Amino acid sequence: MSRKTESFMRGALLLTLAALVSRLLGALYKPVIARMFAPFDGAMGAVGIGLTQVPLTTYQVILSFTSVGLNVGISRLVAERMALGDARGARRVFRFSLLMMAILGFAASLVMWFGAPWIAGFLSENLEETIPGFRATAPALFITSVMAAFRGLFQGFQQMSPNATSQIIEQIVRVGSGTVLTYFWVRKSVPLGAAGFNFGDVVGALAGLLYLVYLANRRSGSMWELSPGAESEDAAEVRLRAQPAERAGVLIRRILSVATPIAISGAVVPLMMQADTFFVFRAFNRVGMAPDDATALYGVLTNAFMIAYLPAVFTAAIYTSLLPSITHAMTLGNTDVARRRASQAYRMTFLAAIPAQVGLYVLATGVYALLFEDVAGGQAMAAMSWAVVPIMLQQTTSGVQQGAGRIAQPVLNFVIGAVLKAALTAWWTVPYGIQGAAWATAVGFGVAALLNLVNVERLLGRTLKTRNMIFKPLAAALGMAGAIALVRGPLGRLITWAPLHTVTLVAVGGVVYGVLLLLVGGVKPQDLQGLPGAGRILGALRGRKRMRG
Repeated sequence: MSRKTESFMRGALLLTLAALVSRLLGALYKPVIARMFAPFDGAMGAVGIGLTQVPLTTYQVILSFTSVGLNVGISRLVAERMALGDARGARRVFRFSLLMMAILGFAASLVMWFGAPWIAGFLSENLEETIPGFRATAPALFITSVMAAFRGLFQGFQQMSPNATSQIIEQIVRVGSGTVLTYFWVRKSVPLGAAGFNFGDVVGALAGLLYLVYLANRRSGSMWELSPGAESEDAAEVRLRAQPAERAGVLIRRILSVATPIAISGAVVPLMMQADTFFVFRAFNRVGMAPDDATALYGVLTNAFMIAYLPAVFTAAIYTSLLPSITHAMTLGNTDVARRRASQAYRMTFLAAIPAQVGLYVLATGVYALLFEDVAGGQAMAAMSWAVVPIMLQQTTSGVQQGAGRIAQPVLNFVIGAVLKAALTAWWTVPYGIQGAAWATAVGFGVAALLNLVNVERLLGRTLKTRNMIFKPLAAALGMAGAIALVRGPLGRLITWAPLHTVTLVAVGGVVYGVLLLLVGGVKPQDLQGLPGAGRILGALRGRKRMRG
């Protein structure tokens, strides 16, 4: 690998594009799978989708502890060691982390395989049919844990291109293999079809891992060379600051001290969804709902969350790119640089999150029906849309704090939000149905995001500027909503095919939002210049017009 690091925004953009491609493939893949289940489950595919999601939620919880935290921990510690000129220390961090993640992943795979009947029974007495799906997913825990170690290595070098490519490879292979396996196995039974869907995760993860291993081996000669930026400083001082090689036990404790809080934080989202599994099924059982009907409604809820979580691909990329970037700045004592990067991340978060939330709310039924051919999911989608801004803001603010060394604080805030979400889910599901569970998700993420904002302001100083970051995008988004309301009826008379009608409204909304954002000065030249290629030209033109940002 060339040790030329990518800029924070370029890295975030690469990961965003990769994650967007991956999520879009997943979003299109799931409706196709639902159509495969539809002739066999008698519920338009909702029962089959519900059976696939129960093992996946558990898988994501376990994966958070075996890979997510260690993945981010590797990136942070490698970035720290390389900033200090300690390439040997960075190499040791990776090797020990790789060993730990392989052991944890293998143990987790065994637990999920042999514990499948117990896990399904714990979640609900009516989920025996998910056992094949649990076992089909189990090998992915080992493969993904090892792959996450290599992703953490590249992230630590602030090189996001390999990870972006591996994400796309993983998802393409996952979609292809999962579709084929579901098609053949669903003809034997719906539970086996769901297991085929789940086994696609194993095949996709293996493809992504093989690509990263190949890349790491090919570039091993130049991978551990110090970057020109590190050498251009006072090299002697940098090398004196590099710590001596740590004993294995000390290094493992350091890795775990960084990784454990992040792992807990990464587990909170799937734990929130696990709370839905636990409380939603029990709420429906209390009112005497048939098991298949309960599974179908749970499938609708997970579909709505998947759509609401789709815009978060942008902030997930910001988080991944921002954390080592801020770590590097803080390690060298550049607090001002860290503050500017945090503010830039906030701006980009609100520019994307606010219109996404408004758009999903006003087009809830159309968007859900576009993907799943079921207008009945519109109410759940409208309720879940309120979670978009909280989800995205929580991710960005967590990246700022953890990059600055406050590893545990966003975890604590997230746990507070998750506990509140679980309590509200248990309280609201019986009177309000799955809409209550969706509102509870929005409140849980919102509380966590607000607590994070307060902590960042105390840590770095003023990073949030409400006028430019919130009010201007909000004004443009409300104008977008008004435009959609005005053209919805006339456009519906011209375009009678519902999917095309929804896509056209989305396009109209996007254009109106972009124009209004420029008119109110919600975009700065540096925002446009951060985009590759044409972005520099647009930024220069924007600057000449001197439109205030």
